[in-house]
Amino acid sequence: MSRKKRIGIFGGSFDPPHIGHLICARSVAEELELDQILIIPTAVQPGKPNGSVESTEDRWEMVKAMTSGDSLFKPLKIEIERGGTSYTVDTLRVLRQEYPVEDVDLFLLLGFDSANGIEKWREPDAVTDLAQLAVMQRVGDTSDGLPKPWCDKMIVVNTPVIEISSTNIRQRLKHKLPIGMMTGESVLMIIEKNKLYSQ
Repeated sequence: MSRKKRIGIFGGSFDPPHIGHLICARSVAEELELDQILIIPTAVQPGKPNGSVESTEDRWEMVKAMTSGDSLFKPLKIEIERGGTSYTVDTLRVLRQEYPVEDVDLFLLLGFDSANGIEKWREPDAVTDLAQLAVMQRVGDTSDGLPKPWCDKMIVVNTPVIEISSTNIRQRLKHKLPIGMMTGESVLMIIEKNKLYSQ
């Protein structure tokens, strides 16, 4: 009997995406032997009622550009096309129709802070029924703080400490500092061409 396919799901605003996203996601893929990671930019993130800095289309183009040429990553427009607030449980239910549980194990990649706040998510029990949680833990994070009711549905994976954030990139752009080493050339070209983060 062949083993079930193992697919990771990595969502976020990606505003902008950067190499830290890919490095951490790839380390999870290698640790958990994932066959593919679906990269899903949000339409509107629940924790960000004012929305993202740049448009969904610009963020989508940047995610596509950054993942092109790497077969591990498959960008999906599912949340952008659905529009409105992007709730993980809704996305997982749609994905489960395409990736049935008898054929595919789904792993939801989460940062440590997101995992700590899972009890505030929409239908957290349904989320953990639909996918295994793969929590990206960095040096200094302690799994003792993870919410106990969901701990048995979490796999904690040690990931590299990458001191890059989308916020930091936006600040560097504001001060006209170089960012190419953080985003890669393809994303940088889109930012420059479309004059993103220039306000």
